[in-house]
Amino acid sequence: MVTKIKQIEGLEVGPMTEDDLDEVMQIERMSFRVPWTPGMFRQDLSFPLARCLAARLGSAGKKRLAGYILCWFIADEVHVTNIAVRRDIRQQGVATLLLQQALCQARREQMRYCTLEVRVSNEAAKGFYQKLGFESRGIRPKYYSDNNEDAMIMWLDL
Repeated sequence: MVTKIKQIEGLEVGPMTEDDLDEVMQIERMSFRVPWTPGMFRQDLSFPLARCLAARLGSAGKKRLAGYILCWFIADEVHVTNIAVRRDIRQQGVATLLLQQALCQARREQMRYCTLEVRVSNEAAKGFYQKLGFESRGIRPKYYSDNNEDAMIMWLDL
């Protein structure tokens, strides 16, 4: 499925680095009830099966982090573990671009499908993934530790 995205001038996607962690943590804390810790991000940055991408916005030398995506590439599956975008630029195509870049990399590495979990109550996220071709393939009961909410398993064949 091809989704048209609004072009944001000066937006670039590249590898996330440890230098991004201060901005990553700002976005993470504003985006999730139970945010990851800096140590969790550092662990993925050094994990050989993880792919960590960051979207940066601005002119040369003055780039700000716009969002990030973390995925694990295991066997023939890419599993999205975390994706978030700065609140002030949401719904402008940043998350779509990040996910599309991760999926392009997955196809290059001959992954066969992509999976992720999303809170069953998160209608916005479920709609976002469905627009990109993901389908619900099951439920993980009591997946989220903060309130025992179920997670919907979403799946995309590559």
